Amino acid sequence: MPVTINVESVHELRRLDLIARRHHRVAPIALRINRATGTLTGSHRMTGTPTPFGIDESQLSQAIALTTQSPGVRLTGLHLHSVSNNLDAAAHVAFVADSLAYAALIADEHRLTFDTVNVGGGIGVDPTGAAAFDLDEFSRLLPEADMSGPRVVYELGRYLTAEIGWYAAEVIDIKHTHDRTFAVLRGGTHHFRLPAAWGYSHPATVIEREDWPYPWPRPELVNATVDVTGELCTPRDVLARGLHVDRLRIGDILVFDRCGAYGWTISHHDFLNHPHPTFIVL
Repeated sequence: MPVTINVESVHELRRLDLIARRHHRVAPIALRINRATGTLTGSHRMTGTPTPFGIDESQLSQAIALTTQSPGVRLTGLHLHSVSNNLDAAAHVAFVADSLAYAALIADEHRLTFDTVNVGGGIGVDPTGAAAFDLDEFSRLLPEADMSGPRVVYELGRYLTAEIGWYAAEVIDIKHTHDRTFAVLRGGTHHFRLPAAWGYSHPATVIEREDWPYPWPRPELVNATVDVTGELCTPRDVLARGLHVDRLRIGDILVFDRCGAYGWTISHHDFLNHPHPTFIVL
């Protein structure tokens, strides 16, 4: 099956047409549309609001007309990704049904036949573990949507990978300043930026280590609340606030789960040339 290229703007459409013609190819494309209304809630809205994503719905007719004048491209569908990290399964089914109905309306209006409708990603993972997307409910309700017509494409990167990654970092200091207690890690947001980027506290589990190489008493916290920070020279290098620990000592390891999506890949790896983490693949 040929690769479909999702086109984000009229300029991008013109560039792709030029490149394809230079190589004597015809590129299958889907137009990504920023619809006037958003139909989902989530952590990051992509459509129904001013964003740099997609073609404004008011410019769709112009873009479709341009595809008919561009021999290097062939319009095969629409891309309608709406939001990131939605946790409501029933709402996501409604979004899929609405996307298909919208694509059918556009196809009828412009006398087109679409092979695919890409509804994007957006099926969410709560990194705190407090909520979960009900995939069983989604599967049960989905057949009620009108699934005839174009093939529906999903982009499930986060949902597939979030649960299969962990970040482990050593506690290198415990300190108390201005009525708050801090655990400082040999690591931080240059390895795992998601909590700082999204503004939440990521849960962590303490793995105790008995080795203590120093001749003074080992600092520890018992039944305490701690803010977990990294070693960067910025107060924004925070992975968790108000984390409860039964016991935590310098030299112990904190392990953060659900790090398989938007962890390392979105982090500022070379902040002040701190070393990269070691990767272990199991």
